[in-house]
Amino acid sequence: MIKTIYDHYGVKPAELIDVYHYKGFQYRNVLYIIMDVGYLEPEEMYEFHQMSQFLIAQGERQVASFMINKSGNIITEEDGKKIAVFRVPYQHRTPVVSYGGELAAFHQRGKLLPYPMEKSNRIGQWKALWEKRLEQIEKFWGMKVQEHPNDVTDKRFIESFPYYLGLTENAIQYLADTEIDDLPRAFDTATICHHRFTSVTWQHPFFFKLPTDWVFDHPSRDLAEYIRHQYFESSVWEERRLYTFLSEYEKIAPLSSFAWRLLYARLLFPVHYFESIEGYYSTRNEEEKQKYARKIEKTITESVEYEQFLSNLYRSVGISTQRHHIPEIEWFK
Repeated sequence: MIKTIYDHYGVKPAELIDVYHYKGFQYRNVLYIIMDVGYLEPEEMYEFHQMSQFLIAQGERQVASFMINKSGNIITEEDGKKIAVFRVPYQHRTPVVSYGGELAAFHQRGKLLPYPMEKSNRIGQWKALWEKRLEQIEKFWGMKVQEHPNDVTDKRFIESFPYYLGLTENAIQYLADTEIDDLPRAFDTATICHHRFTSVTWQHPFFFKLPTDWVFDHPSRDLAEYIRHQYFESSVWEERRLYTFLSEYEKIAPLSSFAWRLLYARLLFPVHYFESIEGYYSTRNEEEKQKYARKIEKTITESVEYEQFLSNLYRSVGISTQRHHIPEIEWFK
């Protein structure tokens, strides 16, 4: 890899280091990250390049930028592999003081992006993507039912799936009703978001914002996924922390009723359950398999608590559903 970097970029690293779950190196007080990008399409990579260049020009700090190789490309091919090298102005860990405020400022800059996004665009596509995912898992579930398995996790999947099917249908209906009944406001402009924004996205040992983490979507995506992660990963759920995060965000970018409803629809959609099921049945690593099995069990066991959390969400963040004409899920009550 060191030879590849030298041959294609003219930089010779002294050694490779671990940077989060990537390989990287330091050179002249700059941190470089090496990433396998064979799973990404060139058009998508170009959009990431446009996003990162734009955000850097807007003053967004710690954005990783593509290093251009000697051929003038952002992708390097060597021995059948495709890699990209990202450059981050090197500095030691800088904790984000106000996570909500930092995210709001990031979104505000991303909304100004002047280029059309196609490959990374997810705006208005949630319903179709959720329906497709549900259909795929439902087919797999039907096959499992016919097998009459004895495995404990297989049985838990067979028993629990109809419940999560219903929850997904609720999420899709809630989303559809929002798009019919409510109107997007100025806040609801699409922006640069993350596939999964969590409380650790900007808190790894080296603080950087990586373009391959991004999608072009409604800002409520990041808010919902942050809340979901906090709920499932915190040993004790703290309403106060959620309230602080959203208050910090709204000081810069107040949410519309349309955004609140999209956020809620996304939390209704049980992606945490689907990802655990998909992970369990796709991994060949036994340790990983057991980790997913424990997640599945925990998700199912705590499903009533999650219903209560969703039932109280608007109240816990100080939103009046009556004043904003926001519907609630009656069966949660």
